[in-house]
Amino acid sequence: MASLDPGIGEKFSQRTQRAINHDGSFNVRRRGGPPIHDPYQRLILMPWGRFFTEVGVLFLLLNAAFALAYMALGLENLPGVAAPHGWVQDFLSALFFSVQTFTSVGYGHVYPGSNGAGALSSLEALVGVLTFALATGLLYGRFSRPTARILFSRVAIVSRQPNGQPCLQFRVANRRANILIELTAQVIVKFTDAATKNISYAALPLERDAVSFLPLTWTLVHDLGPGSPLHGLQAADYAARDVEIIVMLKSYDDTFAQDVYSRYSYIPSEIAWHRRFRRAYDVASDGIAEVNLDALDDTEELS
Repeated sequence: MASLDPGIGEKFSQRTQRAINHDGSFNVRRRGGPPIHDPYQRLILMPWGRFFTEVGVLFLLLNAAFALAYMALGLENLPGVAAPHGWVQDFLSALFFSVQTFTSVGYGHVYPGSNGAGALSSLEALVGVLTFALATGLLYGRFSRPTARILFSRVAIVSRQPNGQPCLQFRVANRRANILIELTAQVIVKFTDAATKNISYAALPLERDAVSFLPLTWTLVHDLGPGSPLHGLQAADYAARDVEIIVMLKSYDDTFAQDVYSRYSYIPSEIAWHRRFRRAYDVASDGIAEVNLDALDDTEELS
């Protein structure tokens, strides 16, 4: 069988985990090589909760550092600060002044009262402007980065065509209400040789590898006839050969006017046999078609 390595690799010393996770990421860990620090990529790609946490921690650390600098300079250089009430209260007073300067809100009743305090507050104002500019750019970059929210059925199925021919199927739908056009699909199967642990790949032709629109669901079908790399294989064969069905979707997002991509894969434990999908959409009483994303995985026994 001719191999069609998509770039995941073929020769390994032992069996590997699935190539592609459900979130589209690759199961590859990097080590060694020259250190590369790319904070922009990291901040753009990290989860939202972690992003806001890191931005908040940076904000607090910078203001705490400037607050300590004001204390080292002497709070008598900040007219309006209450008389000393202990280290904690003095730090909080300096911290509040630092936050006002950092955010350019305004000094209020506290202001720099010496050349040193003025220089330090000017430096902090500059750092604050640059920090907020970077944070705003990162926030915009995260919002404006085009991503496809394609929902894949959690299971693929081995079903049967009306003519009795077995076939491999899985479904996709658009989680968003935006318009995706000119969708194309490429499906590859990954095999692992039990003896050598080497990996080989083969293309799985689809009955229909492109659709113009995706307002409802799309069931992708691969015929398991004599021309298929999976022809004649049973569930035990899928497990023995570590079969992984790798799916790559490309579409044009009409909102962002850019191409977007999605990846997914199915391993033997995620392939159901002798099943068929239940219909995941219907027509409402007002004549409008409705798609039920919660029913994307619903299957039933073949009759």
